[in-house]
Amino acid sequence: MPLGEHLEKTQQRKGSAAMSRLADRINDDNGFMVKLRMDSRFDLKDYDDIKSALKDVISGWKSDGKVSTEDFVAFLDLIQCLAGGSRFWSDETALMAEDAELELMEIIHDELEL
Repeated sequence: MPLGEHLEKTQQRKGSAAMSRLADRINDDNGFMVKLRMDSRFDLKDYDDIKSALKDVISGWKSDGKVSTEDFVAFLDLIQCLAGGSRFWSDETALMAEDAELELMEIIHDELEL
């Protein structure tokens, strides 16, 4: 197998793994949205992992020329959750969620060059 073809297949596998990692990070039983909705807790480490996974996913979307439905729906749910807020969140959590929603949208716009 030529080196270029091998590198391309490796990158595709990496993108697929990152894609499932994004949806898992958002929707897992102990994931970011569960903690935010159930515990009213904004987990910074999970949020940083989501940002990293999102950037990897976008790279995969660009190289594949298509978007993973699972990840796209999870991302939209996350944006809706962050933008919608909750009356149970502290002022600090609400502000962190608002900032996160804006930052994630900025990442999408910058990485996809919208």
